[in-house]
Amino acid sequence: MIFAHFVLDVHESNAFIVGCKKTREALLVDAGACDARFAPFLRLHELQLTTVFITHHHFDHTDGLAAVLDTFGAQPYSFSGNVGGRKTVKCGHGDTVRFGAIEGRVVHTPGHTPDGISLILPGMVFTGDALFAGSVGGTANDRDAQQQLDAIRKHIFTLADDYEIHVGHGPSSTVRVEREFNPFFN
Repeated sequence: MIFAHFVLDVHESNAFIVGCKKTREALLVDAGACDARFAPFLRLHELQLTTVFITHHHFDHTDGLAAVLDTFGAQPYSFSGNVGGRKTVKCGHGDTVRFGAIEGRVVHTPGHTPDGISLILPGMVFTGDALFAGSVGGTANDRDAQQQLDAIRKHIFTLADDYEIHVGHGPSSTVRVEREFNPFFN
């Protein structure tokens, strides 16, 4: 896989591009902005952006979606089937997202938002704002917080120790590090 991490200007949110070496198709995870670095990266690696995955519906992860779709013509996926008035493929827990020869599995990770979903690819998982390195995304109440922790334990912490966790803000981590050292789970 070809991989790139972009820190965007909007709330220093993260966006990620993952490319399939075999077919040259690429996925963008979260579109807080249509960053000027996307197109040169795609050209450099001879990739075509075909898919966009939205982890949750906060503006710092969605405000660039319309521009990304208009620029690259990719197919967007989200929990609700609509982001900012743009129709997306509705996806939820257990669904599959494919780009090129790469297949990802969607898991529902609500709590920070009711529509929170994470995408598990071979060797890596994209958690949006559900899970951060050393922290978790904020929630509105104790019930939502517990729901979020339970979803992370069930769907993320059951992955192999060396799985990379790519988050909505801040640095990436691994399943082992977060399972063992994240204070929200100890």
